[in-house]
Amino acid sequence: MTLHNPVTQVVLPLFVIAVMFALGTTLTREDLTRVLRRPRGFVVGVLTHALLLPLLAFALALGLGLPKALAVGLVLIASCPAAAPANLFTHVARGDTMLCVCLTAAASLTSVVTVPLFVNAALHLFSEGQGAGRLPVLSSSLALFVVSTLPVAAGMLLRRRRPAAARAVEARMGAVGLAAIPVLVAAVVWTEKDNVLSALARAGGPALLLNVVAISLAGGIAALAGLDRGQRIAVMLECGLQNFAMAAFVALTLLSDASLLLPPLAYGLLCFPSAGLIVVLGRRAAEKEAARTQREVRRA
Repeated sequence: MTLHNPVTQVVLPLFVIAVMFALGTTLTREDLTRVLRRPRGFVVGVLTHALLLPLLAFALALGLGLPKALAVGLVLIASCPAAAPANLFTHVARGDTMLCVCLTAAASLTSVVTVPLFVNAALHLFSEGQGAGRLPVLSSSLALFVVSTLPVAAGMLLRRRRPAAARAVEARMGAVGLAAIPVLVAAVVWTEKDNVLSALARAGGPALLLNVVAISLAGGIAALAGLDRGQRIAVMLECGLQNFAMAAFVALTLLSDASLLLPPLAYGLLCFPSAGLIVVLGRRAAEKEAARTQREVRRA
């Protein structure tokens, strides 16, 4: 992977900041209160995303006997917050969009702790007698705070102080963000075109396995916890779409190790088909529920 790549080192972090700020503008006190009045979905989603994904990545890396770079990269992408498209996909799939937004915001706020914690654990565990390396906790937490936590908090503050301006940002950033995602992915693929096939060949299998197992386990845990269909969709997409931009920022800017970006790049390319499948199944389930409700109303 290219270490000094302006797309992954400059454009992607700026995109993360913009998306996190826009995410903050979608959060209102009333919506947050509604989610917290039924905290089960929020608690299940936070714990599943914060613990299940990184632990699953550790288990897969150990079970598959992955080399250090692939193992640490897999843990890195699993430790990052969900990507912004998770909220859009949840909305299109007729899921609980506000729950997904709150989960993404919570993961972004806690990433200052979880990312250094799990990445450093992976660097130590998979060192294989080599220099273990280390993600500096203080400086990395501060950097993650700047690109993730602070923009979310700033967006929430704007929503509270100037609701009209926040709604304008939300509307414009939603459209701009949706259009920018494929452009940025294409730019990353183009600038790393010599490495894309290598990333898919070396890390595609573990990345795809992580994605499929994470979504399946998240859905199963959500069902066992008694969450409704909309909440299950939110939790599954929250655990299925990870923030490649943040993983790139950590690997290239904070760790200066381009080899760690292979699993995140493969994951970022392979996670959307499963998300699309969730959308199709979610919409079908919603349509069946609506039809069943209409029949019950007619009978009554």
